[in-house]
Parts: sequence; structure tokens; C-alpha cells
Amino acid sequence: FQSASRLARLHPLAKPEAHRVEVIRDVPYLPTGMREHLLDVWRPMDGGSGGEAMPIVFYVHGGGFRILSKDTHWVMALSFARRGYLVFSINYRLAPMFPFPAAIEDCAAAFEWVKKHAHRYDGDLSRLVVVGESAGANLASSLTVASCFEPRSDAARRVFDTGLVPIATLPACGVLQVSDSARFGR
Repeated sequence: FQSASRLARLHPLAKPEAHRVEVIRDVPYLPTGMREHLLDVWRPMDGGSGGEAMPIVFYVHGGGFRILSKDTHWVMALSFARRGYLVFSINYRLAPMFPFPAAIEDCAAAFEWVKKHAHRYDGDLSRLVVVGESAGANLASSLTVASCFEPRSDAARRVFDTGLVPIATLPACGVLQVSDSARFGR
């Protein structure tokens, strides 16, 4: 997956600047020095229309909680950014080295970081969308639930205490979707 992602970046249309998008890579959202605690900011160079702040996509990559990263899912961030969204694409700790609840704890920490820093990138927190696919869909859904209901865990408390509630959540399940398993036979 890493090699395919790197190879795809060689295509001329994969270059963010071709779409008037700038990328600020490897911004730490926790001061651990770990690669897992970095995020990328994908920012349309034209900013918001009429000088207004941009809607935000908080993007959580998939990979079965065990593989992949923000670097393998760059095309998703680019897709949203070229449509005018300010995108925060995050890494998080993976199993089995870091078992549950490490991933959701990291997502909560990144969510807190975005709450504190989105304005620096001209982000509009009142237009926050949380997006993820596969394992990221699970984490995106968990963040949204944690933002809406009285929490029972420390990670959920961190999310709830931000006061941010996404205006939309897009959990894309892909091959791990369980609501229509007959599709594999089709």
C-alpha cells in the first residue's frame, strides 16, 4: 500500500499545487515525537470564498486499525481540499502494538488540536465534517457520538469538552460494511 501510494504521487494530477492546494505536512498534534501523532493540513490556496473561513474536513484513514496512514490516504485529503475544504488528515496509533483504546484516544487528541488551531488555517469550526473510511469510519462515528452524548471514557470526555459537534459525519465502510454482506455474492 505504501509503495502504491508513493507511485501514485508521481502522476502530474497528484500534485497538490496543480489543484491550487498547499500541504503542510507532519504537524504534531501531541508532543510525543511519534509519527503516529502527526497530521497533515491540506489548504486550498484560494482560501474561503470572499475571504470567509473555510469548512473543515477532519479525515481519519482506514486500514483495519492495523495498517495504513495519512500518507496512504492522501488522495482523499486532496479530493476534499480541491473542492474548497480545509482538511486535517490524521495519523493514529495502530494495533497490535497499540491496542484499543489507543486509536480513539489519538483521534480525540487530534480533534482537540483542531479545535484550538483551525483558526490559524482559516478554518470555520461551525462547518466541521468528520470523515473516515473502514477503521476510520468507526473512529469518525465514535468521535461524533462522543461529541453529542455525555461521555463515559476519558477520550470521549476530551471530545465532548471541546463543545464541537460536527454538522455531518461521513463514515464510509467499504469492504468492511456489514449491513449488506450479500453484496459479496453479487
